[in-house]
Order: sequence, then C-alpha cells, then structure tokens
Amino acid sequence: MTLPRSDKARAVVGVTSNRLLVDGVHRDWLRRKYLKALLHHAGVACVILPTIDAEDARLEVGLATMGALDGLVLTGDESNIDPFVLKAPASLPPPDQQDVDGGIRDRPRDRLSAVAIGSAIALGMPILGICRGLQELNIYFGGTLHPSLAEWRLGSGQMHAEKPDRPRDRQYDAAHSVRISPEGALFPIARANEAQVNSLHNQGIELLAAALRREAWAPDGLVEAASVIGAPTLQIGVQWHPEWHASTDLLSQRLFTAFGEACVAYCQTKKH
Repeated sequence: MTLPRSDKARAVVGVTSNRLLVDGVHRDWLRRKYLKALLHHAGVACVILPTIDAEDARLEVGLATMGALDGLVLTGDESNIDPFVLKAPASLPPPDQQDVDGGIRDRPRDRLSAVAIGSAIALGMPILGICRGLQELNIYFGGTLHPSLAEWRLGSGQMHAEKPDRPRDRQYDAAHSVRISPEGALFPIARANEAQVNSLHNQGIELLAAALRREAWAPDGLVEAASVIGAPTLQIGVQWHPEWHASTDLLSQRLFTAFGEACVAYCQTKKH
C-alpha cells in the first residue's frame, strides 16, 4: 500500500542511524545536524532508518522500507567499518567480541548500510554519503580502506584527524583544500576546481572501487569524494561533513540542494 502524497509534498529520504550501547541498553541515535541541513537546504523530509542486528538481517525488509523513500543519506560516525559484515550483513560477531564498541565498531550500522545501499542501488535512487558514508560506499562496491591514516602517513593522520584542543563546533572549521575533478558530478555542484573542507576521520579510502569515480582529492592524494559510475541520478559520497556549517558554507548548501533536487526528480518518476 502506498500512502498518497500531494504534488507539493516534500520528497522523503531515509537517514542512517548508529547504535549506542549504554548500561547494557541498545539505542539507535543520530546527530540532528544532518536532519536540520536536509530540511533547510535539501528541502526534504526525513525518516530515520534503524540499525540491524545479525538475526534480523535475513528478514529482507530493506526493499520494503526503501521503496517508500526518495533518497538515502549515509551519515558519519566515529566507529570504524567492519568490511566483512558490510559485505555479509547476516554475519554473527566473533565469540570474543561485541557487535558494538563505542568509537571502535558498530556492526548493526554496517548491516543497515549494506541493506540500504543495496536497496538504493537496485531502486536507482539518489544517495548522499557523508564521511563514514563515503567509506561504506567504497567497501560495498569492493574498495578498501586505510585502517589508520596516521599509520599510512604521519602528515596525513594529522591533516585529517579531529582537533581535540578545539571546541566541538570549531573542529568542523576548514582543515585543508580539495581539488575537484572538472569531469565529474561534483564540479557542476561546486562550480569550482578547488574548495576548503573540514576533516575529522581516522580511516580513508585506500583502493577506490572500480564502480566509483574519483570526484575530489586532498593534497596528500586521499580521495575526498566519489560517485557511482553510470548512476541514473546523483549517487555521491564526500569525506567531509557538509552538514555542520551548512547555514554558512556555500559548497555545503549547494551539495544539499543538488541532493534535494535529485530526490524530488526521483519522487516525480514514481508518480508515473
């Protein structure tokens, strides 16, 4: 059954949540910065997608949920990706490990992202990956990650890491430049060959998946944005956090606006 929507109704996007374990109680959570940016600059309504436990990964609810939506946002998080789980969502954790370890692993989120990305690709809907979300797209399509940028290159680790000596809001100030490919999907959005972006991540793309096109890169060569080759709509991920200063940063506003327009266009195709 499809809920009726007026012609003026907003497009509706699914936004991935993360798993939080406190006092033995599991909670799904999400920073509101994403929702505010999507509402005000993409012009879309949001549905928060719940994380998935291993025993629930076989229930095949992904297409049923995603089929009611017009876009997917893969949010950031401090946890590292478990590539094996993202590629095989029904995988059980090793007997000596928890699925959730704050700031280290979040396998319920990995399962959610695997199901959501697979459904979004199958449905041909817009995708916006942010930070961890870009890395998830790369793993999903067969790419690899540097486990630690500091171990890859000391200077890169310092360039891309959080700045713990700053207040939280100032940690999301511009940290380095990125070069933008003039031949990709990001250039007509950014309308520039170069931009300044924030940077708060420990891992990064090592081998870019063959299904993805490099859209932007940092001074050390690290991939900072990538899009799905041959996608029927905007399917892109960025390593930085455009949601944090979306009210004042022009590139962030343009990225969310382009994503919102793609979601509206996708929504319109479902009406015919």
